[in-house]
Amino acid sequence: MRSEAAATSAVAAIATTQTSPLPEAANEPTLTLLTREQARTTERTVPMFSLKIAAGTFSGTQSLEDEAEHWVQLPEGFAVTPGMFVAQVIGESMNKRIPNGAWCLFRANPAGSRQGKIVLVQHRDVTDPETGGSYTVKRYQSEKQGDGEGWQHERITLMPVSSDTQYQPLVLVPKDEGAVRVVAEWIAVVG
Repeated sequence: MRSEAAATSAVAAIATTQTSPLPEAANEPTLTLLTREQARTTERTVPMFSLKIAAGTFSGTQSLEDEAEHWVQLPEGFAVTPGMFVAQVIGESMNKRIPNGAWCLFRANPAGSRQGKIVLVQHRDVTDPETGGSYTVKRYQSEKQGDGEGWQHERITLMPVSSDTQYQPLVLVPKDEGAVRVVAEWIAVVG
């Protein structure tokens, strides 16, 4: 993934669009699309990526490195920090926290412990046969083991948070570690 500065630079190159409400928002308030020019003069704006993140299995065929198609203004009460973006989460595996179709606010490149947090994960080697993509949103749990010089993951479990018991945890083992990347931390449902 590009550095935060490079990603911000790519986002600044988005095409001009007309102001309109976002489609398929699961919750109020409805977010409003802004042009790049409008975003420069409007408070609380973040890029919106067309990436449709799957809350179910790994999916979404686009990359966060794609340029943002639009900017959106966040509802009152949100403070914008570098690396924030909005994307839509599709699926029922996180429905206790994230309704199917919700527009969510994320922070790219989260620092510190991920334990217990809801994260956007990319797995380069796992492809959802239905969508052909490799992204998912789940609660992160890891088991680590010390080796005298540090620690290593024994297992990473990506947990669904769903009222539907058909969704099972995704368990990743050390051989998967190089192919798995936490792309962003979920902050809130915003639309």
